[in-house]
Parts: sequence; C-alpha cells; structure tokens
Amino acid sequence: MKHHLWHGEWIDDAEAERRLDRFEHTSHDPLAAPLDPELVIAAADRLAADGRGTAARPDLARFLSAESLRRTLRAELGERPRLAGRSLTVHPGDGDAVEAWEPLGLLAHIVPANVDTAGPVSLIEGLLSGNANIIKTSTRSGHLTQRFAADLIAVEPCLAPYTIVLRCDSSRRSWLRRMCHHADGVVVWGSEEAVAGVADLVPAGARLIAWGPKISFGYLTEPAWSDRDVLAALCHDICATDQQACTSPQVIYLDTTRTEQVWKVAETIATVLSEVDTLYPAPAPGPAEQAEITNTVLVARHEAHADLTRVFSDPDGRWHVLAETSPALRASPLYRTIWVKPLPHAAIVSTLRPMRRYLQTAGISPADTSPGLIQALVAAGVQRVTPAGRMHESYPGEPHDGEYALRRYSRRITIRLDARHLAARHAEERHSDT
Repeated sequence: MKHHLWHGEWIDDAEAERRLDRFEHTSHDPLAAPLDPELVIAAADRLAADGRGTAARPDLARFLSAESLRRTLRAELGERPRLAGRSLTVHPGDGDAVEAWEPLGLLAHIVPANVDTAGPVSLIEGLLSGNANIIKTSTRSGHLTQRFAADLIAVEPCLAPYTIVLRCDSSRRSWLRRMCHHADGVVVWGSEEAVAGVADLVPAGARLIAWGPKISFGYLTEPAWSDRDVLAALCHDICATDQQACTSPQVIYLDTTRTEQVWKVAETIATVLSEVDTLYPAPAPGPAEQAEITNTVLVARHEAHADLTRVFSDPDGRWHVLAETSPALRASPLYRTIWVKPLPHAAIVSTLRPMRRYLQTAGISPADTSPGLIQALVAAGVQRVTPAGRMHESYPGEPHDGEYALRRYSRRITIRLDARHLAARHAEERHSDT
C-alpha cells in the first residue's frame, strides 16, 4: 500500500526505500530558491477556507488562517524577515551590516502518535520558516499528516519539493538514520525516550529541537475551590482531550495545608467531574495505558489505609480523582485521572521549581489575578498561566513551551556590505515604495 507522500506523490515502502537511498543527492535541491512565506500563508488560508478535507477540523482551520499565520510570522520573525525581502535590520553605527532570518535548510520532523495535529502544525511551521521538510509519522496515527500535505500541495503545487511525509515505526532505524543524516535540524515531538532515541542520529553541527514531555496543573485558592463553575472548567480541561495534550491538567493543587480540606475538595471535584464526563465520549486507553491506570488506583487505595490518600472513582472506571497528602508534582496516568494535592502559596516555588523543565501550563480561577500568585508560578518554571477552562486555547504567535518555533527553525545571518552601496539600495527601495 502507498502510505508515504513524497513531493506530492503517493508511494509504497519499496519506492520510499529507493528514494531514501538517493536522499543524499536530492535533499538539498529545493533549497537553492527561497520559499516565500506568503506563498505558504496563501495556500494554508485557501485550504482552511475550503472547509473540506483535513483542514475542516476547527483546531487546524483556526491555525491555518492567513491572519493567524501572519501574526505568528510577525511575532516570531518580524516583518518580511528574509534576505530576499527588503525589511533588513540596519544597526546604527554599523551602517554596513544587515541582518535577516534564514531557514536552517532541511528539517527532519519526528511527530508523536497521540497528538494527530502535531504533524500538520510542524509541517506548516517548517514551511513558514522556509525549510524543506521530511516528516515521520507513526503507523499508529493513520494518514492525517500525509492527507494534509497532499491537500496543501493540491492547493499550491510549488510546495511539493519542500514536503515529504513518511509513515513508519521508530524501530525502523535505517529510515530514521537516512532522514536525519543530512538534516540541518531534527525536530522531535514526544517523550524523553523518543528524544533520546533520535539524539544519536542527529549529525554533528545540526540542531536538535525537542518538544518534550510537559505537565500542566490547576491551582485553586480557597474562594476558587468553592466555586463549582471553576471546578467544572478544570474538569472540561481534563475531559476535552482525555489529558492527551500537554496543556491538560494532571494535578489540581489547593492553597492549603489541611488534609481534611484536600479530602473534602477532592470529593466535590469528583462530583463535578462525574457531570462533565458525560458530555464527552468515553476515554479509550489501550491495554498498557489501562494497566497503568489500574495499578496507580490500586496503590492509591492501599495507601488510603495509612491516611495518605483518598480515591474517588467512577463505577465504570471512566474517571478517577486521587487525593494525596504529598505536594510533590506527580504525573497522572491520564484518561481522566487527576491528582488533588495541597500546596500553600508560600511553598509553590520550593516545591515545583525542581521540576521546572517539565512544567507547562497552570490553570487558575479567573478571579485569581494576584501578581504574587502569578509571579510565584512563573518563578517555579511555569511557561503559561491561563484561566481554568481555557488551558488548551492558544493565540497566533504564542511560544511553544517558552520558545518561538520559527526562530528555532531559522538561523540569524549577517551580511556586511559597502555602506555607500547599502545607502543607495535603501534609496532605491524608498523610491520604489512611492
């Protein structure tokens, strides 16, 4: 079967193998001519506006709109950042120096199976930054990225030379090795194990760009945990993606040191979660994921005998609320399994900062706008602070985990020119603008 899309053409395993053998000689061909970001923006916008195919998904359609992509480009790289454009930075006092953002060149993307939109997003960001792209998707993730790339190329055939999407398991090391060997940057989405499994394939001098595992949580002060609307908002954040997104809360922290208060609020959260749960399709963990959930719940039930935990579970196992006396950050087994823990405001930094590399989003009550609370969360290492119920929302140009993706996919270049020629060029540009 033809699982792979190579420069707009569907091919089978044997043909993909043959082309990878020749990749050393063909991978740099598209890079001789610069890729205009406006070409990418126009194609993505037409695809989103069409309202059919892969771009019909609301989350992708919003991301693909021309307004969204232009705002992203401006926020991350500035106005018309390419050397081929006319908006070059001239440093006062260094009149013969100009700077611009240029693509790294060839990007190899390894995208995860559990976030199906990661492939399309990674491809668009690679194209928007001017790179040629070869993407590996999992055999467990279907063909969304391949179909998306095919739809995009159908709208704008000029993007075909910049786009390859392969479908294979990470165990197929020979394919991964050939993908990465000539790359200028290797983009890895996924767990620490996934990143480590690719790191040794990154050629010397190439950039390893890891979008690694992150943990998000809710933080509630006393007024907030008494507000059922705030609790319901966090429960929507839990159920909307079954905690598969990094922006999903895995822990709900309470600003208290009182164990009885933790038990009481956890029971209320369980009641609210039971109501919100019915609004979403039942979670569907695989055998390994279900085993982890079962084991975590059983251990928590056992520790309840020592008054260390309380467990509140749906009779059918659709959700679990695990209350615990320890404030230590702890990953959830996901699929609507949430920890509830005490964490007084004064202990936020000392408790969470040791885990700062893993922290992403903190969801708080809309009423909790105290600068002191927000500063404590940021000082602990949190990358995003959002209202509860909006933890999954993003805006054009928002950083990924504290980083600008387009900048990581680009390099900053400097050109020193004769000042008189540079002044003449700018005079010509001003004249042409009028």
